[in-house]
Amino acid sequence: EMMTLLYFNLPGRAEISRLILAYAGADFEDKRIEFSEWPKLKPTLPYNQLPTLDVDGQKLCQSMTVARFLANKYNLTGHSAASKAQADEVCDALKDMQEKLFPVALNRNNPAVMKEKLAEALKVCTPGFANLEKRLEARGGQFMAGNTLTWADLFLHNVVRMLTMCGGESALAGCYKIKNLNSRVA
Repeated sequence: EMMTLLYFNLPGRAEISRLILAYAGADFEDKRIEFSEWPKLKPTLPYNQLPTLDVDGQKLCQSMTVARFLANKYNLTGHSAASKAQADEVCDALKDMQEKLFPVALNRNNPAVMKEKLAEALKVCTPGFANLEKRLEARGGQFMAGNTLTWADLFLHNVVRMLTMCGGESALAGCYKIKNLNSRVA
């Protein structure tokens, strides 16, 4: 089975899928394009968006659909319906935070705009991580779902890394279990 993950030459929306594939030891092509290639490629894609995942000639679209497909394929969704729902819940919450961090990351060359975007992102990320800390604690404190590693833990690592890269570590104040989980996943 040949798989090709197509995205820009940066972490962004494809990074959770790359992390799942790397964790699974999967054989895949990590095809990265430059922004100069984008205008020509965009109209050829089903939703005019990246990432896409080609699996034996079938093209999957939408970043969370691709990640969820891979998590299912490599048994990283949880072992019960409840733990799968817990993992999805965490990933949806993390996606909300990630969406607020993209404008921060994309303005790294403009410190004034980056600072403004970070302040906006922290309004979502600070309470978001506090909520996730409570969920993690309520679920035993080791993993985000089902007391086993799932794609939610990999996505947590991805968003924490992005938050740190953007200078938003303050959002993790008091989130000791999240910091511990992140260090174990890293």
